[in-house]
Amino acid sequence: MLVDPLEVTMLTAGASRASASFSLQNTSDRPVQASITRQDWDRQENGDNRFLAAGSSGKSCGAMLSVSPLSIRVEPHSSRVVRLAVQTDAALSRECWDIVFVEEVPQRAATKGNSLQYIFRTGVKVYVAPPGLTRDGAVEDMAVVDAPPAKAAATTKTASAVAAPAPAKKQIAIRFHNTGGMHLLAKGRLEFRRLDNTLATQVPIAEFPTLPGAARKVLVDVPSDLAAGDYVVLALIDFGGAELVAGQIDYQAK
Repeated sequence: MLVDPLEVTMLTAGASRASASFSLQNTSDRPVQASITRQDWDRQENGDNRFLAAGSSGKSCGAMLSVSPLSIRVEPHSSRVVRLAVQTDAALSRECWDIVFVEEVPQRAATKGNSLQYIFRTGVKVYVAPPGLTRDGAVEDMAVVDAPPAKAAATTKTASAVAAPAPAKKQIAIRFHNTGGMHLLAKGRLEFRRLDNTLATQVPIAEFPTLPGAARKVLVDVPSDLAAGDYVVLALIDFGGAELVAGQIDYQAK
């Protein structure tokens, strides 16, 4: 079953009730029954999602957000809509967020006399924000780190001498802090500049999300063909604010 979209942002300006929806599309030849549940969630510094019990994080929308229906049947080759609603008469001074899970009723498949049960679950992230929240961020730290070692291919032992290990590849670690009141989707680039400020090369920083008040550690590979020498590495991050934010670090390529 296809779920779309996987993120919904609801703004509460100018109405006592805000609404949104997402769709479920059954592309199979059999009907699908699914349950709809809510959980809290946050994101670790490395970008991994962490799912928590409903109401446990202090960041969820609580009773302000309603989801309907909580159980749904989607006929073959058809679609249904799940509706989200927010009662905005309650005071909301910050952005809140939940995740709504669509969990299909388990299907059973026989495997040589045994029964195998599998469950499909898809999460839709829901953000609710009042008007007037700021978008702001900062590059708080940069560091040069070793890239994780690549997995070695299986080899056959021989009497020949073992080759010396290749030098560790380097990465630039960037710590970005969302200091504003709304979730951000940021991207940018690394510029490797020579000491005379001419640009040697640049590397894109892939798009990454950050929750309000949270920090993200983003790792970017140093180009393998960077000529030996001393450089100033500039990180330029565009998070949708009025200006880019930047950080810098010295780097010596060998």
